[in-house]
Amino acid sequence: MEVTATLARKIVDTTYDSLSSQVLWETKRHILDTLGVMFPPTTLERACKVLAEIAVEGGGKTESTLVGFGGKVPCWIAAFVNGSLCHPMDYDDIADEFSSHPSAQTFPAALAIAERVGNVSGKEFLTAIALGIDLNVRLSASPRGSLMQDYPWFPITIFSVFSSTAVAGKLLRLSHKQMVNAFGIALDRASGVTESIASPDSEIRAIRDGFGNREGVLAALMAKRGVTACKDAIEKLFKVFYRNNNDFSLFTSDLGKEFWGLKVGFKPWPCCRVAHTYIKAGLDLAIRYDLNPERIEEVILTVGSFARDIPFNPIEEKQKPKLSISAKLSLPFIMGVVFTKRRVAIKDFLPENLGDLEVLELAKKVKPKFDPHLCEGALEPGVVEVRIQGGESYVNREELPYGHPRNPMSDEELVAKFKDCTIYAKKAFSEEKVSQLVERIFNLETVKSLNEITDLLA
Repeated sequence: MEVTATLARKIVDTTYDSLSSQVLWETKRHILDTLGVMFPPTTLERACKVLAEIAVEGGGKTESTLVGFGGKVPCWIAAFVNGSLCHPMDYDDIADEFSSHPSAQTFPAALAIAERVGNVSGKEFLTAIALGIDLNVRLSASPRGSLMQDYPWFPITIFSVFSSTAVAGKLLRLSHKQMVNAFGIALDRASGVTESIASPDSEIRAIRDGFGNREGVLAALMAKRGVTACKDAIEKLFKVFYRNNNDFSLFTSDLGKEFWGLKVGFKPWPCCRVAHTYIKAGLDLAIRYDLNPERIEEVILTVGSFARDIPFNPIEEKQKPKLSISAKLSLPFIMGVVFTKRRVAIKDFLPENLGDLEVLELAKKVKPKFDPHLCEGALEPGVVEVRIQGGESYVNREELPYGHPRNPMSDEELVAKFKDCTIYAKKAFSEEKVSQLVERIFNLETVKSLNEITDLLA
């Protein structure tokens, strides 16, 4: 089975007209959402600001926009900086079943290359993004077992370089042969170790998507100029990283007929997806029973092995996280916010608010109760029990995270989220420009050149 060749051929040959109206509309929603979540880190995430400073200091050809910062740099540097902006808020889209954040691993590379190429139409851009998202989700779905627990490699950064290569190569109009070579180059740039990236003192989890976007752009550019590489990159990827414990049929059975971007959802709250069912269940309890946080004695979360081992472990660090990105992966801290603020917002994870004594006091009361029968990963149902003074106890269960394709966010909610995110951009945007961005993205098929959008960002 020539998996790499099959994928390359499908990416090169697929046209805008072969995409359904549903796929196209969802792709627009993903573009809007991803662009939005890139704005807050330009003022709120130290590591992103450092990368932008390094990029500007390095100089070079002014060809691709630094989103939220303004100014232009060489395309692969723009892909690096812009990619780093996608995850610091932990607000980017997600395929819940497969631990995939596909738009963060396609959009920055596509945007950077589109500006380098020039006169890329909205239809071309939509097609590239839809294909990149589809590829990323399929790659993430292929390994058997738990991506985060059964293998040492961090799947987000391992697969991102291939989806970034795909979108960059599509917009560069690579041939079949060139796309195969681009994937071969990408294989030599795939990297990431979960234990390192998940370290509570590491800022790399926040900026992780910068690396794959940069390498994907470079792989496509090199292949365009004739650089050659192995011709079976996808086969070798799963042999080396996953010991061939994967399902290759995902790359052939419905390729080009079903687009897996329709399996990707959105985040209503800026934190780890596994927390979202617990947030909804907790907020409902807090509001329904008007719970006074001072009267809460204990909050019991029924969890599976993923929630027990990652957002609860080690418990002392999760109860008092040092970094914003670590707080977003802490169920004790997040539930402390839920019951003291009755919300979960960007500002709750700002460095100056990590020491909120009321939140930290309640975080100490949040305990896990392990249930081996719960569904694993981000689709764990959220079971929350609140015990209060006087012996009363309240329980709530939320089955499916809000924003999942089967429990979707509306267009109006995504626009509101986008507008809220633009407030934090280092480069100020007027209400008129924000409205223009929304209008042009939702009508991307009518855009003659993507410059109509990037000119608003530059």
